[in-house]
Amino acid sequence: RRILGRLGGVRRAELAAVVGTLDGLAATGRLPAGRMPLAFLTLERNTQYWRARPLPRSGGRLTFGRDPAVFQYFPGHGLQHHPLASAGRANALAKPCLARAVARRARAVRRADRVGLRVRTGGVTAVSVARRPKLRSLACPRLKRALDSLERLSSRRGDFVAWEYLFAYGGGQPPWVSAMAQATAAQALARGADALGDPRYARAALGALGAFDAAPPLGVALRLPHGGREYLMYSFDPGQHVLNGFLQSLIGLRDVAQLTGSPRAARQFARGERVARPSVAAFDTGAWSRYSLGGLESTLSYHRLVTGFLHGLCDRTGRTAYCGEGARFARYEREPPRIRLARARGRLREDRPATLAFALSKVSSVVVRVRRRGRAVLDVDTRLPRGRHAYAWTPPAGGHWAVSISATGPEGRTAMTRETLSVRAKPKPKPRPKPKPRLERKPRPKPKPRPERHRERRLLGGVATPAPTPTPAP
Repeated sequence: RRILGRLGGVRRAELAAVVGTLDGLAATGRLPAGRMPLAFLTLERNTQYWRARPLPRSGGRLTFGRDPAVFQYFPGHGLQHHPLASAGRANALAKPCLARAVARRARAVRRADRVGLRVRTGGVTAVSVARRPKLRSLACPRLKRALDSLERLSSRRGDFVAWEYLFAYGGGQPPWVSAMAQATAAQALARGADALGDPRYARAALGALGAFDAAPPLGVALRLPHGGREYLMYSFDPGQHVLNGFLQSLIGLRDVAQLTGSPRAARQFARGERVARPSVAAFDTGAWSRYSLGGLESTLSYHRLVTGFLHGLCDRTGRTAYCGEGARFARYEREPPRIRLARARGRLREDRPATLAFALSKVSSVVVRVRRRGRAVLDVDTRLPRGRHAYAWTPPAGGHWAVSISATGPEGRTAMTRETLSVRAKPKPKPRPKPKPRLERKPRPKPKPRPERHRERRLLGGVATPAPTPTPAP
């Protein structure tokens, strides 16, 4: 709290978020003794980091000295312990140690068999077959430190051992667990127990299996009507079905069952595998994989991750569902996107709105251009998911317009389609006829004066009077 008072800006906000999370856990009774090692190590690492170190990038992962615990920066939540990353690191260290242990064990068995053969055939070496030499534990100090760190940072959650996340994420409040992290940690501990010959790690691995029997939000087991189970990526969100987390959970349970001989782990694997096998096809779009059921497509890293998990289950079970989908997902990385340009309905006309419609087979970075003689009327550079898309444009002139659509998939391969659209020009208006010149009207002639007799006739009612006879001049 003293360090927090000396900080400002982002550093103060991030450390305050961690202190606030700890205060909230304590105030609500969610900070028992078993959770304190993780909680106070998180507080210590954040105080140490925000005090003087440079600001990390979002999502950056860090370790401190010889401590193998992996922390990740979540903006707004500070540095948080990432159980999946820590377990994955221990798993990577356990794999070569386990391979060396298996090789040494095989050599010892062959050597003992040769010694036993000499005894049975009357050789001079008097060593009983029953007295085979015991293997000493391998020197894997980094693996031992990683497994000890996993044990130290685990918590009691109900009646099982759990590796918890102590920050709010995706609408879930801390602490929450993930089936993927739980199974990976148990897998690493089981491998370490076999590689180092230490049963303490095997007991810790078996203690984590309770999460796969407990329903959310305590555990990660989503029970289905037909007796199968789905193991959740997030214990606080039973409605989100993430394929890579489910598959890795099954791989971890299978390895724990094989390495420890646990019937409980074998039952949990069988119940989950019964659900996963028919569900895998629902995550296949025909050109790429989905991250979650009915959700968006995977990024390249998640696609490769789930492809590797499918291959892992294929090697362990030999099931066609995993082998076939794994081969298809691997093939999708070698195929460029497919673009299908929809034909324009009706004639395109100058100055009339039109629509350019096309369909993509997978999520891609797309460039759409419509141009003529170097003049572009549509120029779009964006990222689009699979499916149909349309853009409106208005041809400013008649003639032939070149349409080009290029799409670069997440695997880096590019496809392009080109087409020429014919636009009908507006008909030219007919010239108006020139108006005829107006002819000047001739003035009407004045009427001739009528003779006086006609006037008298009208006055007398139409009776004519004889005109007076002119008197001759003298």
